[in-house]
This record gives sequence, C-alpha cells and structure tokens, in this order.
Amino acid sequence: MTVLPIIQPDNPLLRRQAKRITCFDAELQLLIGDMVETMTAAQGVGLAGPQVAQSSRLIVVRLPDDEDSVEEYGEDAGKLYIVANPSIVWRSDDKASGVEGCLSLPGLLGDVERFASIEIAGQDRQGEPIRLTAKGWLARVFQHEIDHLDGVLYIDIATAVWRPEEEDNLAGEVSEA
Repeated sequence: MTVLPIIQPDNPLLRRQAKRITCFDAELQLLIGDMVETMTAAQGVGLAGPQVAQSSRLIVVRLPDDEDSVEEYGEDAGKLYIVANPSIVWRSDDKASGVEGCLSLPGLLGDVERFASIEIAGQDRQGEPIRLTAKGWLARVFQHEIDHLDGVLYIDIATAVWRPEEEDNLAGEVSEA
C-alpha cells in the first residue's frame, strides 16, 4: 500500500463534485487500500477520494479504537467502513454542534452543526448495496466525508473557524477527517 498525498484547497479537484464509481476492479481495490493507509498514517478518522486527488465517490472511515474510544463509541470504535457512492437517505430532526478539523485543512478547526443521526445508502468495495445507520461522532464523520464528494469543505458551513494555539489540547473532541 502507498500513502498518498492529501491535497489542500489550492487544488481545484477538492471543490468539484466527484464522479460515481461504476467499476469495482483491481484498480479500485488498490485505491481503497491506499486511502486506508493514507488515513491511518495521517491519524485521521475519515478520508474521501477527492482529498487524495481522485474524482471518485469513495470514502473510508474508522473511529479510534483506544481504550477510551471503545468505551465512548462501543462497537463503532476501530471498525473500518468503506463506502462507494454514498448518499444520505435519512436525517434525524436533531442536530448537534461539534468541533471539526480536516486533513485537507491542517491547522484549522471549526464549529459545525450536523444531523445527530443519519442513514446512508451506498455500495461496499465489491459493489454490493449497503445501508448504514450512524449516530453521534460517526454520523458527523460520514457527513463530513460525503460533503467532500460534493466539493463542500467544513469551513463552508462552520459557524466559526479558528487556528488553535499549540497549548490547546482538543484531543478527543476533534474530528480530523
């Protein structure tokens, strides 16, 4: 597997709508592996195709699985989600604000309001249909990554964006996707 470069907003691909995946071949499987490797190396919890300069409607998501995370996220902790062509098919009425970061926007954080629970339809890595229900931080990460597929960055919808001071310890409160 290869760690891919993560692009930043100066690359116009990050602002374009990604293309639907129609071929679930060896090339796609390699991209999936590279994206998981890249997300892990960058210590992120999610990554979308456009973030690695691929116009593909593909996301990978994995919440931390350290002891505290297992207690907080239960069975979602450490579970790897690979979703091609994801779309949100249901949203809760409830919303929640939270602090987000992004691997494509290093050094920035923002307050973003997201749906508290969602249901996603998409395809697995073999192209088979899947449906996932997510709540809390997992729902936030999925929404963040799906936004990337439409060229939307969290700074576009944040109520506030800032550069944290080095002494600020926001570990566990920030979603770096």
